[in-house]
Amino acid sequence: MRRYTVGAILLDLNDPGQLIGRLKQPLLEPTQEEREGYVPNVIYSCGSLIHNGTLIIPYAMSDQSSSFATVPVDQLLNELMSNPVEQYS
Repeated sequence: MRRYTVGAILLDLNDPGQLIGRLKQPLLEPTQEEREGYVPNVIYSCGSLIHNGTLIIPYAMSDQSSSFATVPVDQLLNELMSNPVEQYS
């Protein structure tokens, strides 16, 4: 069965066509409890915001309910920078 997740990439600020890094694993993926619903095994977001150094990601799952996930921005950037694009070529 297909699985829809949310990932993260880091682009160059001056040249967004240049990929700097990306996560090895999804940033968000449906948990066992979030897999059932009208559209099963799906998690999606329409955006995010940063507040006091924390990335806040509203998301919905399986067209059934919604929630929020949070991650410290510094932690996310460190992970993105530790996975340079060369690893994926």
